[in-house]
Amino acid sequence: MIKIAITTGDPAGIGYEITSKVLRFIELKKNILYVVYGKMQIYNNGNPICMIDNIDMAVSSDKIYWIKIDENNIKIGKPTKKSGEIAYEILERCSANLNSKKLDAVVTCPISKEAIHHSHPEFIGHTEFFAQRSKTKEVIMSFWGPHFNLALLTTHLAVADVPGLLTKAFLETRFRLIYQEVCKLLKKPKIAMLAINPHAGESGAFGKEDILVKSVLDELSQKNIIIDGPFPADTFFSRKASQYDLIISAFHDQGLVPFKMLSADEGVNVTLGLPFIRTSVDHGTAFDIAGKGIASEKSLLHAIKFSEKLLFPSQKTRKENYSVFAEYYDDYMSHVHYERWVQFILDQYNKSHKRNPSKILELACGTANVSSLLVKKGLNVDASDISAEMLKVAALKPFCPNLSRKEMTAELPTNSYDLVLLLFDSINYLQKIKEIDLLLSNVHDSLKKGGLFIFDVTTSKNCEQNFDGFLNIEDSQDNYFIHQSEFDSTSNIQTTYITFFIKKGFLFSRFDEVHIQKIYKAEELIDFIERTKFLLKGIYSIDYDDNLLNKDIKTLDINFTRLFFILEK
Repeated sequence: MIKIAITTGDPAGIGYEITSKVLRFIELKKNILYVVYGKMQIYNNGNPICMIDNIDMAVSSDKIYWIKIDENNIKIGKPTKKSGEIAYEILERCSANLNSKKLDAVVTCPISKEAIHHSHPEFIGHTEFFAQRSKTKEVIMSFWGPHFNLALLTTHLAVADVPGLLTKAFLETRFRLIYQEVCKLLKKPKIAMLAINPHAGESGAFGKEDILVKSVLDELSQKNIIIDGPFPADTFFSRKASQYDLIISAFHDQGLVPFKMLSADEGVNVTLGLPFIRTSVDHGTAFDIAGKGIASEKSLLHAIKFSEKLLFPSQKTRKENYSVFAEYYDDYMSHVHYERWVQFILDQYNKSHKRNPSKILELACGTANVSSLLVKKGLNVDASDISAEMLKVAALKPFCPNLSRKEMTAELPTNSYDLVLLLFDSINYLQKIKEIDLLLSNVHDSLKKGGLFIFDVTTSKNCEQNFDGFLNIEDSQDNYFIHQSEFDSTSNIQTTYITFFIKKGFLFSRFDEVHIQKIYKAEELIDFIERTKFLLKGIYSIDYDDNLLNKDIKTLDINFTRLFFILEK
């Protein structure tokens, strides 16, 4: 089983906060095991956390493991010699496990070099530390993002020291290593080198370093190591950057200023040349916001996913809906009368049992608007969803249910619930009959005898009247949102396209989501239910008091826009 370490960095910074946020609802995969080194914030829901003393105790992928390296007297936001010592110890413990092959990859959170220098003045940075500990002579600091990828010719080095380092031997070694390592990640990569001097030195008029760089690149090209350049850096990013798979920057800030400006919180730092995979966030400790709960974990999530991509290059990445929409979902759904839905649900249960349910489960809970209202009424509620981003929004609500990340068809605990809910036409996302059969079977097993399963569906009438040819555009200063839908009455498939243009720094980034729903007829759903051990007690419209089971079933899809099915075990 693959083991990925996450080091939380300086305990006074934001590393522990973003680590805890990411791992709370991260998808737990059967072939990957996550181990945290350092400090963590423990939540009362989400993925289970197991504290261990050493890496050998991490054996199962159904939980997050934590090797605690911390002290209680560290003041958040205030780096000290002690916080630096802890950050260094975290790296020491992790690197020992990496070198002994007990870990396959490490994802690092930010450290304070100043804090570490109090006790370890020789420390330069993560890149140099892992190279030294693994006895790797040459490594490359690289950065991978949505707009362009970058490799640094030199790392943490004073600008004044760069020219003296640029010998023919140094350049040839670095260019060879960059080319070899990038070829492991990209097929036939197109690589460019930035010039060191303004205007590439104007043929030696001010600086001869670029003449040397050009001669080395020409020699390497004869050996099929193709790197174009050097190109003047002042115009390269506006005119040529999009033509290349990777750009080589002569020194740290030359490439990282545009990279961090454009990549925002989506960039990933990758150390090339190590005997193991090392990725990192592309930001610092942010002591000014540490402990305030507002630090973004997005760069860390990208770093973890990038390490998994390097470990499993042939594994397809699942496109996650609601990854961006989650942040805007509650505003977009503000027209829904959630209190009315909750009252309808409880009325249905009380009709059968003359009391409220003792324990409730909501599947595909989204941002938990229904579940949180049920908790507010004093009820015991578990809620799950496949979207980590939706769950993160749900977790911030004052009456938060017990949250977990699961697919709606996942296996459930047996004989545990009085009431199971699946709302807002979530069942329409199941496009295969075997998926619905699995859902119904799992829910039946999870209910106590006499328990109810309530789900709703959108109907063809709703799709034809309200969503076929639907277009909605919302524009604000920093966001532009487009919602389009179409309904194919032949296949009974409704497709929704959601596009966001979100301003990040100086640029707008585009994000697309596609939602596909199968619109089942009431007759079909009744057939599915009749194959189970459930008793279908009723079909309702929230605006209509009568049980629609007493009506002509074939007319329900054309007379009502939404139907609620009430099933009893």
